[in-house]
Amino acid sequence: MALALALLTLATILLNAGVFWLLLKKTEEQRRTDFALSLSAALTSQLEVETVRQNGASGYKKVLAAYQGSGLEVDELYVVDPSMSVLAGTVGEAPRTPDAGHRAALYGKEQHTTVEGILWGRRWVQVTTPVAPRGRVAAALRVRMPLHLPLLPGGPAGFVLVYTAFSGSAIALFGFSLFRRRVILPIRRLQEGTREIADGGFGTVLHVDASRELQQLSEALSTMSASLADYREQREEQLARLRSANEDLRAAQEALVRSERLAGVGRMAAGLAHEVGNPLAVVLGYLELMASGLDDAELEEDLVRRSQQELGRIHAIIRQLLDYSRTGEGRPEVVSLVEAARDAVETVSPQPSFRGVTLSVEGGTDGPHVRVERDKLQQVLVNLLLNAGDALLGDGDRSIVLQVRVGGAEAQLRCLDSGTGFDAVALDRAFEPFFTTRDVGRGTGLGLATALQVVEQAGGRMWVRNRADGGAEVGLALPLVGEASDAA
Repeated sequence: MALALALLTLATILLNAGVFWLLLKKTEEQRRTDFALSLSAALTSQLEVETVRQNGASGYKKVLAAYQGSGLEVDELYVVDPSMSVLAGTVGEAPRTPDAGHRAALYGKEQHTTVEGILWGRRWVQVTTPVAPRGRVAAALRVRMPLHLPLLPGGPAGFVLVYTAFSGSAIALFGFSLFRRRVILPIRRLQEGTREIADGGFGTVLHVDASRELQQLSEALSTMSASLADYREQREEQLARLRSANEDLRAAQEALVRSERLAGVGRMAAGLAHEVGNPLAVVLGYLELMASGLDDAELEEDLVRRSQQELGRIHAIIRQLLDYSRTGEGRPEVVSLVEAARDAVETVSPQPSFRGVTLSVEGGTDGPHVRVERDKLQQVLVNLLLNAGDALLGDGDRSIVLQVRVGGAEAQLRCLDSGTGFDAVALDRAFEPFFTTRDVGRGTGLGLATALQVVEQAGGRMWVRNRADGGAEVGLALPLVGEASDAA
């Protein structure tokens, strides 16, 4: 702040010095211009007298020579005739062709005055006057004099430097003394007091000898410090109560989590017991029949084949659990989302549960490409179709649409069905492992949870919601792969 004020003061001093110097320069230039005009008028009168006397060039030289030793600062002083021949001259050389001043004097019978040079440098006044006794122009007088300020040593730079140094020193000394006592020291005290309050010294009282505004600020800080001290006491009491309530809430939450985990394990155990128990009971029955001693070889072969099928069902259930608990180890590749959707439709359409169901894919012929493990993407899409098929009603419209679109930098696939939609609990827990709306024994609740795991491993996301016109929507989005990625 002090530096900004000092720079502002210095700029003001420099501006004042410049303006003052320009006023002095303008006054002095006007004085010397008037002198040049007066000198030109006097010389012109004498030259016209010599013209009337018909003394010619000798008379002109005599008139100009009278001013040669007068000590006047003249850069040009000569007389030319209309043909630009020099009739008389003491200083300077006449141009070979007439300039604006000569034309005005010789042909326009007018006096021409001009100032040349730059404002902050050397400048000259040039006066060209016609010599016209009895109204007939006989010659033109040129007087050129420098414009400068001899009373200012060092020129404009020296004047500005002296003026700035003197004024700036006086103002800086007085301003700094006043500024330090009324602003810097009070602000420093306020800064120290604020630091004490920030460090926890609530109740600190500040006193400063400064302007009314800074005094009001110190009073406000003191009031704030007292309020913070009161607030800290209240806060400590509230924290103690909140800490006790938080401990009770944490205990209740842990109990709820344990209960939910046990419920999930229970649902999974019931499902697994039914899924594994049924084929296991069948296999045990077949083994008992074969142990009783069958004499029919064809029947024994059929029982062995059926036992293998039931054991395969048990193996598939265990494999599904292992796939969910194990991260992907396959190699991602570039896959057409439309082609993957069509393959999934071809996989499930022959199944009896999809008889009478309209299956379709929307998204063009090739569609967007994504980078994912092809087999796992196929598993995800088949699972979505199976879930959608289970949600369809027995009568009425029974349709499932796999809709593929591009949204920004990602490819999106939506599975739209005409079923009953999700209830509130299913919407909230759809991706939760072991959660299922099916009856016990018809599913383990790992379908959508496994699908979410596959999609997230590929850098995507999934969502579920109910459609406005009825039915459910399960969608997934994966990063879009461009042509460069396809080539790779």
